[in-house]
Amino acid sequence: MPVQPVGIDAMYVYTPGYFVDTKELAQAREKDPAHFTEGVGIGAFSVPPPNETPVTMAATAAYRLLKQENVQPEEIFQVDVATESSSEGSRAMVSDVIGILEEQGGFGNGSFAHVIGHEKKFACVSGVEGLLDAGAWLASGWNRGKKVLLLVTDIARYELESPEEPTQGAAAAAILMSTDPRMLELVPGVYGSAMRNVRSDFHKPNARPIALVDGTQSVAAYLSEMRGAWIRFAKAAADIGFIVPEKGKCVSDYIERGIFHNPHRKMVQAAYASLLIREWDMLSRWQPIEGKIATPPEKGGMSDPEFYSSKGYKEYRRKFMQTPEFQQDFARRIAPSTEAPYLIGNSYAASVFAGIDSLFETDPKDLTGKSVALCGYGSGSHALIQAVRVSQHHREAKSSLDLMERLKKREKLDIHRYAGWHRAYEPVQRGELPLSKLGVLEPNLQARPAFVLTGVGTPGSQTERVNEYAMVA
Repeated sequence: MPVQPVGIDAMYVYTPGYFVDTKELAQAREKDPAHFTEGVGIGAFSVPPPNETPVTMAATAAYRLLKQENVQPEEIFQVDVATESSSEGSRAMVSDVIGILEEQGGFGNGSFAHVIGHEKKFACVSGVEGLLDAGAWLASGWNRGKKVLLLVTDIARYELESPEEPTQGAAAAAILMSTDPRMLELVPGVYGSAMRNVRSDFHKPNARPIALVDGTQSVAAYLSEMRGAWIRFAKAAADIGFIVPEKGKCVSDYIERGIFHNPHRKMVQAAYASLLIREWDMLSRWQPIEGKIATPPEKGGMSDPEFYSSKGYKEYRRKFMQTPEFQQDFARRIAPSTEAPYLIGNSYAASVFAGIDSLFETDPKDLTGKSVALCGYGSGSHALIQAVRVSQHHREAKSSLDLMERLKKREKLDIHRYAGWHRAYEPVQRGELPLSKLGVLEPNLQARPAFVLTGVGTPGSQTERVNEYAMVA
């Protein structure tokens, strides 16, 4: 086990400067607005114009972070990108991002030529996987530089007027990792993982840009894998003496805050409720709760996913989520990390990192030295829970975070304009619709500079999907 701590030293979360208000979307779709804002749990979602892509978002976040922290390319030995939004079957997205930083960002040709890196994909969990991988590199001491730049970028898009439409969103996070980090320290060896082959809950066959989704199966897989990961997380914590619960307590009592993969707030609430039901049901605190919601339904011969998607269990969980015990615990331990995602929407692999920023910006409590659980999940399916500890120097890094303020400066899209952008997005990315046909697409920037797509290679030619970019300063 490494003696020197490793983890997140600084970070920057970028989200496009346009958004859809889900109340207005609900009215346009003839739905009850509360169904979107409370039932689903998303108040707004970020919308990229057709000239912003996962590549440009990652490059923008990276540029702003490097300039903010005054980090030079030679200090970085590894640049990784985690995404499920890549449109290239061969080249890793990291090549495009490095090219933008060197050519349009002014770092200079070849300034990142020494780095190693790759593109990592496992749906939405790949960012947390990348965090652990980079931490292991740093801990090993094999690296020939001081820092890792981890980029996590995704756009969640669904069909217009589909049930999934209000769960769209977009964000990119640039994470600077180092030894002796100022924000979060990885707790070595304290993680839990659960992986299972689920073929059709959520997938994008043949590079399909919009996922095929079975909502019921997707939620069931999320809850099932998160449960398995938590069991292994608890065992790992006990094995090395990090968390050994006293009588009458459980593992979650020792985790000051939790940050879950966040497709929408209701799904986070369901995951946390399922976790607490398992954590509390053998403790004395459960007795008064059981008196309110009765005994749990019998699992019988059902698998975990079948049980979690059963009518009886969903009703039982719903009743528990309505108790003051659950609501008070969720409000203290989980809610601060959901404030930014509630306004960004689903950002796939970036959502946990938007949650980290949200926690640091919105939680009023001093969390110095406190333990936090990062709970990542990716469809297909895989859950990964890692323990981190808030650094004693986090106030220094926290002072540069301004995501919540930038969210207030976005421009609200009317539903007609949003729908037009939505229909144009994929034709633009394929090179079938020139950006010039859409008129001027000046990005609404809450901060500058940013990078945008300016041209796409002609389909069927040698330059097919060879993109051109520019900086908007």
